[in-house]
Amino acid sequence: MPAITSDEELARAIDRMRAAGTDVAEYELKASVDDLPKSTAETMSAFANTAGGTIILGVRESRGFHPAKGFVPKTIQAKCAQTAREEVSPSIASDIRVLMFEDAPVVVANIPEASARQKPCYVRRLGQRNGSYIRTGDGDHKMTPYEIDRFIENQLRSARNDVAIVHEATIDDLDAELLSSWLAAERSSSFGRADAVDDCTLLANRRVIAVDEDGTLRPTLAGLMALGNYPQKYFPRLNVVFSCYPQSEKGTLSPQGKRFEDIANLDGPIPQMIVDALRAVSRNIKHGAIVKGALREDVPDYPLDAVREAVANALMHRDYSFDGQGEPVMIDLYPDRLEISNPGGLYGSLTVDQLGQRGGTASRNQALSRILEEVPYTDIDGRRGHVVENRGTGYPIIRNALADALMDKPIIDNGLDGFRIIFRHRSMTEQESTSYTRGNVREAVLDFISERESVSTSEIARAAGVSNKTARGYINELINEGIVEGLGSQNSPKRRYRLAGKRG
Repeated sequence: MPAITSDEELARAIDRMRAAGTDVAEYELKASVDDLPKSTAETMSAFANTAGGTIILGVRESRGFHPAKGFVPKTIQAKCAQTAREEVSPSIASDIRVLMFEDAPVVVANIPEASARQKPCYVRRLGQRNGSYIRTGDGDHKMTPYEIDRFIENQLRSARNDVAIVHEATIDDLDAELLSSWLAAERSSSFGRADAVDDCTLLANRRVIAVDEDGTLRPTLAGLMALGNYPQKYFPRLNVVFSCYPQSEKGTLSPQGKRFEDIANLDGPIPQMIVDALRAVSRNIKHGAIVKGALREDVPDYPLDAVREAVANALMHRDYSFDGQGEPVMIDLYPDRLEISNPGGLYGSLTVDQLGQRGGTASRNQALSRILEEVPYTDIDGRRGHVVENRGTGYPIIRNALADALMDKPIIDNGLDGFRIIFRHRSMTEQESTSYTRGNVREAVLDFISERESVSTSEIARAAGVSNKTARGYINELINEGIVEGLGSQNSPKRRYRLAGKRG
């Protein structure tokens, strides 16, 4: 958060608050005529736990944002510095200075954001559980136990929720086919090292299973989510909830009185939930068609490669702690945007600005992410691969897929208790505004043939998104006009076509 270090910056900040009629998220006004307000420590905690901010002392909001009469800057500056050093933990290295506003002295305390290892910053006299605050809107709000736990988890890098043993589950709760495919993939990628151990040892080494206190082998949460038959048997809300809304706000009815266009609870292991999520999104969005030299190109409202990565990231990086297990991953499709959200914000010291950058990755669920690297996956278009790469490529794939679709970068909303990625609806291109008529299909077919040595009927049909019969109709029309000629017997299934000569 930019600090206020000059009289001019102070004047601009107060002008902004005058226009808003109140404090804003990054600035807090306090008159402080008689003494430093007791709430100053709470505000310092809130700024340190959020994105930093500035406390402005000696200005009255209630009188039109003008200097407070009787304000003594030297005393307030000293007490403010003492509060930053002694009344909050850890102590804050604040920048406290006296600036001038409307010919009067004002104390400005610039509070930096604390590092991930220092949060939560709390008021000492209240203790960590009751004295940790966060900045929301124009106010300081006491943090919930869940938020404090997430800060401590990030501070200690202690998240091990994914390797917790699922005491009610047994080895039979793992999907035999998925497990067999995963074992084969794991052994093939280990350069022979995995061949030195049996299946049970390999599963234990990868934390798919673990021995409970009675000596019984049971699945871990990570093993169940990645390779289980039906993880929701034990964790009903560790699923994906898809909702398609008719209006741009939740709860707003359509003209027909509908609250939803489509809803679905998507269950199963993570690979299955990703596939089902793509199907749910795909059936509820438009798939436009652009006519190019290579015939028709389907262009969905949202590139499905970007959607797949966002859903996979949400399921892999979500909070699997006990407090987080009651909240599913949410996919909310509106007429103007697609939102994908999960419990638990970015982990550790990772920030939004570091996403997609070199070194910009941190895994809350290390065992789960490692298992998912070798879990086989078949996309809705038949492409095969693995659920995740774990090479820091997820966000770049999202960004590049959006760029290829001529769409804006995603909007990232990251908080302590949740992460949300927002895709704005794709704008219609100039090509799409032209109807997909027989005339422009014919031109596209001709361009497709002219760019190649020869083509088959099925190649044209597949590229154009039409049947073989329809493709043959266009080809015969071009042959009759002497523009295209056939190669091979007329009734041969291997018959191909090429350009007969220049177009006149």
